[in-house]
Amino acid sequence: MSMVDNSDRQKDGDEIDLIPPGIDYPILQKITWADSLFKRYGKLLVQDERIKKVLQRYKDAISSTAESMEEVGVFAECFDCAVNDGGSCCGKGIEAKFTVALLLINRLLGSSLAKEREDPKGCWFLGPKGCKIAARHTICVNYLCKRLQDKIPQKKLKVLQCYIGAESDAAFAAEEEIKRWFQKKKT
Repeated sequence: MSMVDNSDRQKDGDEIDLIPPGIDYPILQKITWADSLFKRYGKLLVQDERIKKVLQRYKDAISSTAESMEEVGVFAECFDCAVNDGGSCCGKGIEAKFTVALLLINRLLGSSLAKEREDPKGCWFLGPKGCKIAARHTICVNYLCKRLQDKIPQKKLKVLQCYIGAESDAAFAAEEEIKRWFQKKKT
């Protein structure tokens, strides 16, 4: 019985026909895989009516969450925390949570995926002005630290959490639809 090494499978254009499940790959390998899928199938994906619909819903939800976060002061507080208190929310390792499907969604939404980390202590996708990608992992969107909970009035926090919930639901729907598309293609 021989063991077959499939570690470079995503590099072979003839074998890029699926999205690997889970998060058990190094981030650069997941980025390479997502970029390869985007190059090979991006145009087909955005022409699919179901994909278009879920991507638009997700894009709208991302925009609504960002507007709400700006309005209640999340971005200002996070920036202040990162600069003045050494904030760790966007720390190195968070990127490990990203799936190939979510990275591919970022490509479909127009985000480029960096080939190297900008901040040695920060998340792979962290830039000088915050996150450099549109579709963030649920933990990145959903987590509201004690500092934020203390600073944001309860009424505004509840409104923000509604937007965050809608974005998380849209993210899940988009990932599932992308996986469905590849599963359908495979059969």
